[in-house]
Amino acid sequence: MATQKPSPKTNRQTLRLYWNEIKKYKPSFFTSLLAIPLAALFLDTFLPYLLSVTIGQLAEGTYTNISHLLWLSAGAGVIGVGFNMLGFQALIHHESNVAQSLRNTTLHTLLQKDSDFFANQKIGGLTGKFIDFINTHVGLQDLIIIQTLRFILSFGIGIGIIFLHAPILGFIILGLLILLAIQIKISLKLRAPLRHARKEMVATLNGSVADIITNNQAVKTFAQEKHEEATVSKLGAKYKKIYHKDFRWMSIEGSARLFLSVLTQIIAIAVLAWLLSEKRVDVGIAVFTVAYLQRVASQLFSLGEMLNGYDKYFLQAAPMTEILTQTPTIKDAPKAKKLTVSSGTIAFNDMTYHYPDTEAAALDSLDLTISGGQKVGLVGKSGAGKTTLTRLLLRFDDTSAGAISIDAQDIHKVTQESLRHEIAYVPQEPLLFHRSLRENIGYGKIGATNEEIIAAAKKAHALEFIEKLPEGLDTIVGERGVKLSGGQRQRIAIARAILKNAPILILDEATSALDSESEILIQKALDELMKGRTSIVIAHRLSTIAKLDRIVVMDNGKIIEDGSHSELLKNKSGIYTKLWSHQSGGFIEE
Repeated sequence: MATQKPSPKTNRQTLRLYWNEIKKYKPSFFTSLLAIPLAALFLDTFLPYLLSVTIGQLAEGTYTNISHLLWLSAGAGVIGVGFNMLGFQALIHHESNVAQSLRNTTLHTLLQKDSDFFANQKIGGLTGKFIDFINTHVGLQDLIIIQTLRFILSFGIGIGIIFLHAPILGFIILGLLILLAIQIKISLKLRAPLRHARKEMVATLNGSVADIITNNQAVKTFAQEKHEEATVSKLGAKYKKIYHKDFRWMSIEGSARLFLSVLTQIIAIAVLAWLLSEKRVDVGIAVFTVAYLQRVASQLFSLGEMLNGYDKYFLQAAPMTEILTQTPTIKDAPKAKKLTVSSGTIAFNDMTYHYPDTEAAALDSLDLTISGGQKVGLVGKSGAGKTTLTRLLLRFDDTSAGAISIDAQDIHKVTQESLRHEIAYVPQEPLLFHRSLRENIGYGKIGATNEEIIAAAKKAHALEFIEKLPEGLDTIVGERGVKLSGGQRQRIAIARAILKNAPILILDEATSALDSESEILIQKALDELMKGRTSIVIAHRLSTIAKLDRIVVMDNGKIIEDGSHSELLKNKSGIYTKLWSHQSGGFIEE
């Protein structure tokens, strides 16, 4: 586990990503950027100074300017409050707009990532990084505008006033503050690895808990509740150890900061007392200095937390920054065009594909042409390359060599969006959202009417079980459709594909989760769906593909046999004939 804090380059990238969204709302940003520090200037510096001068004149028995000073004080207070209200209203408006824009932009970038990226991520951890990245923008902007600029202005002008009236006191205060800043910097540097380790450990914990909850049925089926609880407990113990070590450093750092803060006040007041006794400063400046010291002491004590805040926020944002700045593996070619499908002819030309970090080819110099409207079944044992071929067609992966074209258009030269828009895909594991049945079916055609959704459900023979549910189409299916049976989930996925009405259809074991009765009903719907469409059907249950125009037999990434069901059976020593004869209940025996 890495324990280094983000590099300066990563921090700059974080700021650049935030600024890209902030600059969309410049008026509210610059209003808050100016108004809040100005409010601090009037309320934290000008008002205390005017009141101190007033008290000094009262102490000296000079009353001629008192009324004038009080009016000035009241004016400073009113102006300060006005700037404060304006600044915070602008800031709230700005941060909510930027958060929304940042959320949309970040999600858009994540959705451009290839499938391998998501396969290597723990969803709980990735979700946590996403949330941290959005929330960090608000925290970082508050830190800059509300705390940092406010501190710099009030501290800088305040110390300037003291320098003007009592230089020696100004030098003493400034010297002690520099010492305090050095102590804070050293402390932050020493704590950086621990803070990063805590952050990484929290992400690991969240990811593990999300993984366990997502696979709760597996946990229960194997009676491994105690094992999973022990796993989380072990991770929690590691986090506690890191937290305690970090907290000890926090305690030492805080105590050292408190000591220097108190020492600064004691020395400054002692010097101030001497200056008063020597009549080198007046009472007004003395009052201002004491008030200023109290306020600055409080600010200085939080200076460590302020600097800590920068480290914390950059640390929180860094994981998502690194993800967002990575170039996607699968991306559109420059000036990629929109795919236009006419007949739907698909051609795989001398295509080779290697999985990352493997030498053996998953597909080896494969040539295959599927005519427009043709229905083709892909057969072969697990690992033959059937699903890999469809993933390459969908550009979930890219070929290592060769080309794939649809109607003579290289799919690598068209936009991914237009490519996938023309393909309806039903995977072996149905992809359902934690939404209603209506929304899940309607995902095939955003904006579909209720009649269209019902018609698709009816064709997929899903309406039969939907109508028996208390909420009907408004039933929430649970995460990944957990409230439905495997066959029901598959029928919803088929209904979605029917509604999409794309010219190219891919069915990857689309009937594998169905019982025999449901399969007969679904097969009728699929036969209707495949009419006039270029269709690729992957199936272990050979009865599913026996009536297709053509069957392609694959083995070790190569095409071994190609023909209709009856043609292939004529070859008594062929692989397809052996698979057909070895079937048990319609499935290929591995």
